[in-house]
Amino acid sequence: MSVLFSCETVFREHDTGPFHPERPERIDAVDAGIRAHHLGELLLRLETRPASDEELGAVHPKSHVAAIERFAAEGGGHLDPDTVVSDRSAELARLGSGTLLRAVELLGDGVASAAFVAVRPPGHHATRDTAMGFCLYNHVAVAAARLTALGDRVVVVDIDAHHGNGTQDIFYDDPMVMYVSWHQSPHYPNSGSAAECGGHQRWAPR
Repeated sequence: MSVLFSCETVFREHDTGPFHPERPERIDAVDAGIRAHHLGELLLRLETRPASDEELGAVHPKSHVAAIERFAAEGGGHLDPDTVVSDRSAELARLGSGTLLRAVELLGDGVASAAFVAVRPPGHHATRDTAMGFCLYNHVAVAAARLTALGDRVVVVDIDAHHGNGTQDIFYDDPMVMYVSWHQSPHYPNSGSAAECGGHQRWAPR
Protein backbone atom coordinates (compact mmCIF):
# COMPACT_ATOMS: atom_id res chain seq x y z
CA MET A 1 0.00 0.00 0.00
CA SER A 2 1.39 3.41 -0.98
CA VAL A 3 0.77 6.33 1.41
CA LEU A 4 1.00 10.05 0.71
CA PHE A 5 2.56 12.00 3.57
CA SER A 6 2.74 15.68 4.48
CA CYS A 7 4.25 17.15 7.65
CA GLU A 8 5.94 20.39 6.64
CA THR A 9 7.97 22.58 8.99
CA VAL A 10 6.21 25.68 7.64
CA PHE A 11 3.23 24.80 9.84
CA ARG A 12 5.40 25.50 12.88
CA GLU A 13 5.00 29.18 12.02
CA HIS A 14 1.43 29.25 13.30
CA ASP A 15 2.50 30.92 16.55
CA THR A 16 0.15 30.27 19.48
CA GLY A 17 2.52 31.65 22.11
CA PRO A 18 4.20 29.98 25.10
CA PHE A 19 2.47 27.17 27.01
CA HIS A 20 -0.39 26.82 24.52
CA PRO A 21 -1.42 23.13 24.13
CA GLU A 22 -1.67 23.46 20.32
CA ARG A 23 1.97 24.22 19.69
CA PRO A 24 4.61 23.86 16.95
CA GLU A 25 6.10 20.80 18.63
CA ARG A 26 3.14 18.79 17.35
CA ILE A 27 4.72 18.90 13.90
CA ASP A 28 8.08 17.90 15.35
CA ALA A 29 6.48 14.91 17.11
CA VAL A 30 4.99 13.56 13.89
CA ASP A 31 8.30 13.94 12.06
CA ALA A 32 10.17 12.28 14.93
CA GLY A 33 7.79 9.33 14.91
CA ILE A 34 8.30 8.78 11.18
CA ARG A 35 12.09 8.84 11.61
CA ALA A 36 12.06 6.63 14.71
CA HIS A 37 10.22 3.89 12.83
CA HIS A 38 12.23 4.34 9.60
CA LEU A 39 9.13 4.99 7.55
CA GLY A 40 10.42 7.87 5.44
CA GLU A 41 11.37 5.81 2.40
CA LEU A 42 7.99 4.07 2.40
CA LEU A 43 6.02 7.30 2.07
CA LEU A 44 5.27 9.48 -0.95
CA ARG A 45 5.93 13.13 -0.17
CA LEU A 46 2.85 15.29 -0.68
CA GLU A 47 3.46 18.86 -1.77
CA THR A 48 1.45 21.57 -0.04
CA ARG A 49 -0.77 24.03 -1.88
CA PRO A 50 -3.18 26.73 -0.67
CA ALA A 51 -6.92 26.33 -1.01
CA SER A 52 -8.58 28.87 -3.29
CA ASP A 53 -11.37 31.19 -2.19
CA GLU A 54 -13.81 29.02 -4.14
CA GLU A 55 -12.60 25.84 -2.42
CA LEU A 56 -12.88 27.35 1.05
CA GLY A 57 -16.23 28.80 0.03
CA ALA A 58 -17.69 25.32 -0.31
CA VAL A 59 -17.74 25.29 3.50
CA HIS A 60 -16.99 28.78 4.84
CA PRO A 61 -18.74 32.01 3.75
CA LYS A 62 -16.56 34.74 2.26
CA SER A 63 -17.18 36.91 5.30
CA HIS A 64 -15.60 34.32 7.61
CA VAL A 65 -12.49 33.89 5.45
CA ALA A 66 -12.13 37.66 5.06
CA ALA A 67 -12.44 38.21 8.81
CA ILE A 68 -9.74 35.64 9.60
CA GLU A 69 -7.39 37.06 6.98
CA ARG A 70 -7.97 40.64 8.13
CA PHE A 71 -7.37 39.71 11.78
CA ALA A 72 -4.10 37.95 10.87
CA ALA A 73 -2.96 40.85 8.67
CA GLU A 74 -3.50 43.22 11.60
CA GLY A 75 -1.15 41.13 13.75
CA GLY A 76 -3.61 38.62 15.17
CA GLY A 77 -4.35 37.89 18.79
CA HIS A 78 -6.95 35.84 20.65
CA LEU A 79 -10.27 35.20 18.94
CA ASP A 80 -11.36 33.54 22.18
CA PRO A 81 -9.44 32.29 25.24
CA ASP A 82 -8.32 29.17 23.31
CA THR A 83 -8.01 30.26 19.70
CA VAL A 84 -4.91 32.24 18.77
CA VAL A 85 -4.14 33.89 15.43
CA SER A 86 -0.65 35.04 14.49
CA ASP A 87 0.38 37.00 11.42
CA ARG A 88 0.80 33.82 9.31
CA SER A 89 -2.09 31.80 10.72
CA ALA A 90 -4.64 32.60 8.00
CA GLU A 91 -2.12 31.77 5.28
CA LEU A 92 -1.23 28.48 6.97
CA ALA A 93 -4.87 27.55 7.59
CA ARG A 94 -5.52 28.06 3.87
CA LEU A 95 -2.46 25.92 3.13
CA GLY A 96 -3.76 23.19 5.45
CA SER A 97 -7.08 22.95 3.65
CA GLY A 98 -5.37 23.02 0.26
CA THR A 99 -2.98 20.24 1.20
CA LEU A 100 -5.90 17.97 2.11
CA LEU A 101 -7.48 18.83 -1.23
CA ARG A 102 -4.25 17.96 -3.01
CA ALA A 103 -4.27 14.59 -1.24
CA VAL A 104 -7.86 14.01 -2.41
CA GLU A 105 -6.85 14.85 -5.99
CA LEU A 106 -3.90 12.45 -6.00
CA LEU A 107 -5.87 9.66 -4.35
CA GLY A 108 -8.53 10.11 -7.01
CA ASP A 109 -5.83 9.78 -9.68
CA GLY A 110 -4.69 6.48 -8.14
CA VAL A 111 -1.26 7.80 -7.15
CA ALA A 112 -1.63 6.23 -3.69
CA SER A 113 -4.19 4.34 -1.64
CA ALA A 114 -4.06 6.42 1.55
CA ALA A 115 -2.76 9.75 2.86
CA PHE A 116 -1.53 11.11 6.19
CA VAL A 117 -1.58 14.90 6.44
CA ALA A 118 -0.39 16.83 9.52
CA VAL A 119 -1.17 20.55 9.43
CA ARG A 120 -1.59 23.50 11.80
CA PRO A 121 -3.83 25.19 12.83
CA PRO A 122 -6.17 22.19 13.18
CA GLY A 123 -9.74 22.20 11.95
CA HIS A 124 -12.50 20.05 13.41
CA HIS A 125 -13.95 22.63 15.84
CA ALA A 126 -14.37 25.33 13.18
CA THR A 127 -18.00 25.71 12.13
CA ARG A 128 -19.06 27.37 8.88
CA ASP A 129 -18.74 30.86 10.30
CA THR A 130 -16.99 30.55 13.67
CA ALA A 131 -13.35 29.88 14.51
CA MET A 132 -13.00 28.13 17.85
CA GLY A 133 -11.10 25.45 19.76
CA PHE A 134 -7.73 26.32 18.13
CA CYS A 135 -9.34 25.97 14.65
CA LEU A 136 -9.81 28.59 11.91
CA TYR A 137 -10.94 26.61 8.82
CA ASN A 138 -12.36 23.09 8.88
CA HIS A 139 -9.89 21.25 6.63
CA VAL A 140 -11.59 17.86 6.61
CA ALA A 141 -14.93 19.51 5.84
CA VAL A 142 -13.38 21.32 2.87
CA ALA A 143 -12.02 17.98 1.59
CA ALA A 144 -15.33 16.20 2.19
CA ALA A 145 -17.21 18.96 0.36
CA ARG A 146 -14.95 18.44 -2.65
CA LEU A 147 -15.73 14.72 -2.65
CA THR A 148 -19.49 15.20 -2.35
CA ALA A 149 -19.37 17.72 -5.21
CA LEU A 150 -17.89 14.90 -7.29
CA GLY A 151 -20.82 12.67 -6.33
CA ASP A 152 -19.05 10.61 -3.66
CA ARG A 153 -20.51 9.69 -0.30
CA VAL A 154 -18.12 10.37 2.56
CA VAL A 155 -17.53 8.94 6.03
CA VAL A 156 -15.56 11.15 8.41
CA VAL A 157 -14.24 9.17 11.39
CA ASP A 158 -12.98 11.56 14.08
CA ILE A 159 -10.92 10.07 16.93
CA ASP A 160 -10.01 12.75 19.45
CA ALA A 161 -10.40 13.58 23.12
CA HIS A 162 -12.77 16.34 22.01
CA HIS A 163 -15.90 16.17 19.89
CA GLY A 164 -15.46 17.70 16.42
CA ASN A 165 -18.51 19.92 16.73
CA GLY A 166 -17.65 21.98 13.67
CA THR A 167 -17.51 19.04 11.28
CA GLN A 168 -20.71 17.63 12.72
CA ASP A 169 -22.55 20.95 12.45
CA ILE A 170 -21.45 21.52 8.84
CA PHE A 171 -22.79 18.16 7.66
CA TYR A 172 -25.60 17.57 10.18
CA ASP A 173 -28.31 17.80 7.50
CA ASP A 174 -26.25 16.46 4.60
CA PRO A 175 -27.20 12.89 3.65
CA MET A 176 -24.00 12.55 1.60
CA VAL A 177 -21.73 12.72 4.67
CA MET A 178 -21.71 10.44 7.69
CA TYR A 179 -19.79 11.90 10.63
CA VAL A 180 -18.67 9.49 13.36
CA SER A 181 -16.90 10.77 16.48
CA TRP A 182 -15.08 8.89 19.24
CA HIS A 183 -14.42 11.39 22.03
CA GLN A 184 -14.35 11.72 25.79
CA SER A 185 -17.34 13.22 27.57
CA PRO A 186 -17.83 15.59 29.24
CA HIS A 187 -15.10 17.54 27.51
CA TYR A 188 -14.82 20.67 25.40
CA PRO A 189 -16.98 21.76 23.63
CA ASN A 190 -19.65 19.93 25.66
CA SER A 191 -21.34 18.48 22.60
CA GLY A 192 -21.48 15.13 20.85
CA SER A 193 -24.07 13.25 22.89
CA ALA A 194 -25.43 9.93 21.68
CA ALA A 195 -28.70 11.69 20.83
CA GLU A 196 -27.03 13.80 18.11
CA CYS A 197 -27.82 11.58 15.14
CA GLY A 198 -28.09 14.04 12.25
CA GLY A 199 -30.94 15.79 10.54
CA HIS A 200 -31.59 12.93 8.12
CA GLN A 201 -30.57 10.06 10.42
CA ARG A 202 -29.96 7.84 7.41
CA TRP A 203 -27.28 7.13 4.87
CA ALA A 204 -28.08 8.40 1.38
CA PRO A 205 -28.57 5.80 -1.34
CA ARG A 206 -26.43 5.92 -4.46
